[in-house]
Amino acid sequence: MRKLFVAWLGAVLPLIALAHEGETHTQEAAAPLAGEARAVADVLDQYAAALSANDLARVQPLLVAGDAFSYFEGSFVNVGWQSYHDHLAPEMAMFEHPVYRITELRPFVSGELAYATFSWAMDVTVLSPKFAGGRHPVSMAGKGTAVLSRIAGQWRIRHLHTAQAPARKVDPAAH
Repeated sequence: MRKLFVAWLGAVLPLIALAHEGETHTQEAAAPLAGEARAVADVLDQYAAALSANDLARVQPLLVAGDAFSYFEGSFVNVGWQSYHDHLAPEMAMFEHPVYRITELRPFVSGELAYATFSWAMDVTVLSPKFAGGRHPVSMAGKGTAVLSRIAGQWRIRHLHTAQAPARKVDPAAH
């Protein structure tokens, strides 16, 4: 099944790139979402809410079961719920008041599969004795892609890929 999914992803991702060829990359007001596109967006909104609540238990039911789920964070790969959980749980244990937002969501639905591109941002205070005062505020943002499958009438996240935008360099001459 995993080989079939990887083959499908390899065939679909170039088509996704072609579908967006010629876009101006300017901010446009998004049309209101309806139907299955709204249902896909709702799952991703629930995902963002679960991360903002610092609650991985709320994430698990949003994902396909077992090793059918994959998560790429930059070039780091998690395959399956357990790998994803074991990656995020130690990080999230250090989070205080995380706020995770998904914006600029663009879902596309075709039959039992859907994908969505989006921007994401996270603001959080990281608690660790490694920081002065034991706390360090962090703000980060980037782009993401989600692939979802409709299983028993419910949209579930099959694959997530997020990439963090590089930190902007401050020009010392500008100050």
